[in-house]
Amino acid sequence: MKKNRKNLALLLLAASLLAGCAGQSNSQSSQSSQAKSEKKAESKASSKSAAKSAASSAVSSTKSSSSQASSKSAAKSAASSAVSSTKSSSSQASSKSAASSSQRADANRMGTLTSQLRVKLPGMLLPAADGLGQGSSNLNIRYTSSSSQNVVYYSVGNSPLALNDSRIANEKPYAVLTEKKNVADASSLINYQEPKTGLPAVKIASNVTGTEEGAAGSTYLQFNQGQWSFVVRASNVQGQKPLPTAQKLLALYQQYGLPDTAAKSSVQVDVGESLGSLNTVITWAKGSSVYQLKAHSMETAFKMLKSLN
Repeated sequence: MKKNRKNLALLLLAASLLAGCAGQSNSQSSQSSQAKSEKKAESKASSKSAAKSAASSAVSSTKSSSSQASSKSAAKSAASSAVSSTKSSSSQASSKSAASSSQRADANRMGTLTSQLRVKLPGMLLPAADGLGQGSSNLNIRYTSSSSQNVVYYSVGNSPLALNDSRIANEKPYAVLTEKKNVADASSLINYQEPKTGLPAVKIASNVTGTEEGAAGSTYLQFNQGQWSFVVRASNVQGQKPLPTAQKLLALYQQYGLPDTAAKSSVQVDVGESLGSLNTVITWAKGSSVYQLKAHSMETAFKMLKSLN
């Protein structure tokens, strides 16, 4: 009986030991499994962190690359703009230089021909300006001279020719300057018009009034300033009006003036301007000579006379 009890106690002890071992084993297994889970979690967290870091790095790299590309593009654009600006400035400077050179060449041509004329026609008053708005590079001049008068013809041809080249005679002059020498009675050549009375008054400017009269299919508008009489003729047949031309004529006189003259002198203008028309005629006395300039436009005539010397 005692022996059986002893065996039972041993069996119980063995069972207890086995149960403890199994619990420890399960505990260790559980701990091991938990550790593995924790490691996996850590690994996943680490992977996520690394992925985030990589993504962040990639974004930063992309932003940096984009920023660098943008900076390069901006730099290229700025450089291109600077080059374009430089080219534009250079082109403008070149154009201005070319225009300036052309103007100097045109002025030099008039100056060269006038210098040659002064040798051929000593003592004659000559303009230093050609009075042209364009065509100065092809300015041509010819002249005739005798004991009683000198005549100078100014024209624009297809090419510049030497002074008095025979081919210039085929060109229509835009201006003709004549000097009649040793004139005994200048008034007969000048055709000055005394102020008219008893005719309809026409206001040309705020302080200038002229008179108007009709004759032989034309209307004549006259006004006087100092030693000068101004007469504008308009064709009634062509429906012309003298007032606009008279107003322009007065404005040009006030802007440019006319040659000094001790004798009474005259300006006569036919309405209408065209190449070769020579519709503006200005006549005045200087010493014993009477000068007359005919021109295709009033402005050309005034510009030439302004530079007379």
